Amino acid sequence: MEIMDTSKERENTARNLTKGEATRRRILNAARKVFSQHPYHAASVRMVGKAGGFDHPIIHYYFPKKSGLFECVMDEHVSAFRLFNEHWFDNLGDYTTDKALLLFIERMIAFHLSNKDIFRTLMHNTAHVESFDSFSASVQYEVFHDIFLKKFRQKIAPSASDKEVSQFVSSFIVLAANYLGASSTYALFLGMEGECDAYWQWVKETIHYIFLPRMERIIFESQAK
Repeated sequence: MEIMDTSKERENTARNLTKGEATRRRILNAARKVFSQHPYHAASVRMVGKAGGFDHPIIHYYFPKKSGLFECVMDEHVSAFRLFNEHWFDNLGDYTTDKALLLFIERMIAFHLSNKDIFRTLMHNTAHVESFDSFSASVQYEVFHDIFLKKFRQKIAPSASDKEVSQFVSSFIVLAANYLGASSTYALFLGMEGECDAYWQWVKETIHYIFLPRMERIIFESQAK
């Protein structure tokens, strides 16, 4: 399945923007880069200005607070995730549970390789949130989970219990986000040279090995009931 690169889509859209809209787009693009490299509390507006090649007072004109800028970046991440999460489940019912899970993981990896800043941003900030209620993007983080949870229930296990589905989805998201968002670190731990094909194969096989038994149990037990 072909996975669209959302960065290219943003570039194409930018060509038709007004000067003010184009400036706002440049700010958001720079912010995406900064927030994917630094946790929210360590990132600064000056970093965003440097990454985008413009004076940071311009950023304050469009985004008076760093929290608002971060929330806009996260809104874009959620929109991209929502769009492609729909396609990750396409035609999985045509395969065995074994093959369907492999295909799903392949699609998720392909999405990440075209949109690396999304899972990297999630990873950076999840590790540094001390108070989730006061975290600027807490709503968006909850939406990420809910999107996946609702689609899994709808497409994979509509009759399974809420507890079973929630446990499965939460665990899957945490592990996948770690392997994707911190890929360079995990590849290093495994003695691999960066994000090579061997690493992505390892990710696919590992996630499949861990979650296939549980997924089969959820599906077949719910069907039996």
